[in-house]
Amino acid sequence: MNLMHLRYFCKLAEIENYTIAASELYISQPGLSGAIISLEKELGLKLFEKSGRNIKLTSYGREFYKYINESLRILDKGISLMHDYSGNLTGKIEIGAIPTIQTTFLPEAIGKFRNKCENIEIKVYEGHTEQIISNLLDNLYDIGFCSYDVNQSELTAVPVLSQKVVALMNTNHPLADKEALTFEDLIQYRIYTYSITTLIGNQFRELLVSQGLDIDWNNVFFDYPNELLIAGLLSQEETGKTDYTKTIGLIANVPYLENFHNIKIIPVSNVPDDFRKVYMIYKTNKFRTHAVELFMEFIEKEYSRN
Repeated sequence: MNLMHLRYFCKLAEIENYTIAASELYISQPGLSGAIISLEKELGLKLFEKSGRNIKLTSYGREFYKYINESLRILDKGISLMHDYSGNLTGKIEIGAIPTIQTTFLPEAIGKFRNKCENIEIKVYEGHTEQIISNLLDNLYDIGFCSYDVNQSELTAVPVLSQKVVALMNTNHPLADKEALTFEDLIQYRIYTYSITTLIGNQFRELLVSQGLDIDWNNVFFDYPNELLIAGLLSQEETGKTDYTKTIGLIANVPYLENFHNIKIIPVSNVPDDFRKVYMIYKTNKFRTHAVELFMEFIEKEYSRN
């Protein structure tokens, strides 16, 4: 049985599309089709069936995938271990990450890991949580660092970082001299926070609702993709008709906020310190190389908050 055909089979089982799988395998589509036909002929069973414009595993294919996926994982781990022992461990890790961890947490983690495995290539792609989770499910990333939607049963999530909720404001804001603020303090002003189309935006909306206060929702703007834009706006005193000394950002506390001038960061009372959690997320049953497994084990050992 051809080992490369088994690898092609696993990739096609994960992608469920001949064109995309062939592209990721760097072979022609006819070449991939021929490999699968040869494998099915040798086994005497159909491994795939049509599903609209795509394909999916048959019941035989699903059972075969479980054994082959695990067998290849063990085989590759053995090969990588030998490379590791000889000092020649290589590989590639593709990571999706939200912007807020790309200034401190992720560079530190990658730097420490590379001290042990310097020949492994690590690529980082920026995105918001929804994009990262979608790309993990589509097998485009090996690992994601983002918030977590608990409804995704195909994924495993390990908490690695937590961020406090803070009020962000211009240094000329009337509340800028306070050491801490309550939600009663905040709702008197215009509030900028994350877009309601994002997971974190919905979490912050639920947080406001949970306070049981008489909130003027027309004065709460769920319009912003990240903390960077909110901080940039509030560092100004006035733009056009908007007076930013009367506006507050309600966001997670992230390291790069300290780089902005004219900004004050104040903790918000009655919110758990780990309200916003960041997780290492991966597809539970996806085939992983030894390089990816080593990185996951390193992150879990060094940063897990379980």
